[in-house]
Amino acid sequence: MENEVKVIAIKLPFDLQERILTFPFLHAISEYYPKADLHFITPKKDVEVLNLLPFKAYYHLFNEDDIKTVLDVHPYTANINVYNVDLFISLTNSFPDAALGIGLRAKKRVGFSDNWKTLVLTDKIPRPAGHHVVEDFMNLFQTAVGGQVDKRMRVTSRSLSKIVETTEPFIAINLSPIREAVIEQEWFDLISMFENQRIVLFFADEQVKGQQLIQSFIDRLPKTNSYINFVWHDMIELGRMLAQARGVLTYNGACGALSAYVGSRTLILYDIEDPQKTGPFYFLADVAVMGVNNPTLVNSNSGQKGSMKARTTFNMTEVAKKAFEFFSL
Repeated sequence: MENEVKVIAIKLPFDLQERILTFPFLHAISEYYPKADLHFITPKKDVEVLNLLPFKAYYHLFNEDDIKTVLDVHPYTANINVYNVDLFISLTNSFPDAALGIGLRAKKRVGFSDNWKTLVLTDKIPRPAGHHVVEDFMNLFQTAVGGQVDKRMRVTSRSLSKIVETTEPFIAINLSPIREAVIEQEWFDLISMFENQRIVLFFADEQVKGQQLIQSFIDRLPKTNSYINFVWHDMIELGRMLAQARGVLTYNGACGALSAYVGSRTLILYDIEDPQKTGPFYFLADVAVMGVNNPTLVNSNSGQKGSMKARTTFNMTEVAKKAFEFFSL
């Protein structure tokens, strides 16, 4: 019975994008057990992203090296002050993570099964290869609660206040990643196709390095648009800006998932990932993807040598057409 589950502990992934993609699962658990105390065992890095969730939970932080082996489990669980755990769920493939349920003396321990994890989990399912990661988490939800996922569920963040001081609508463009210490020429080509737009430029990753390059980049851009260089200090500030945007353009990664979760129309260029496995899913916002199996792509860098890895590049004329349509510019 739902009212018998009073304390739930959940081990979240270390990777930020994957952590954000657990949010539909976390919403589902919160709604299924509305009176239970939720305890998230979560990486310390970017932990504030969890404050975007519209429900209360307790956070128990760890650093990347804190839970590396089974020998780390007992000292960690002995010091996080979580008691009488009715349900423990591990959302990772790690055996030490699965063993946290033993350390917490959880009555029911749910996770992905393989090898030694079957010894420490009471309820488990195999993690199928090639499926969307959110569906993997939802399969664990079904195993944990013995019920079905609402396929029509769409989740979004708590209400966020504005942070960009403008009354005009704007589009936000994530200039990350920075390769070869330059901002991608693709972004210059794309932005040059816009006219009379307010554009917020930001770096979801490597912001310090990006700030060393941004002014010279803006100086080159057409003066037919107005530009704002947005510097954020934590994931909440970044989320607030994205939520305020009329549309967000980004390469694949955590930024796309974050933008979709806070409710903004998000156009994601997938150059190295498959959106069928990592694209924002169960989020309320409209998301458009360009990438895998898309005829607008060309592999123009495949012959280059050096530190720049071969990657897919985009026909930015087609991207601009999609952006104009999707963002109603």
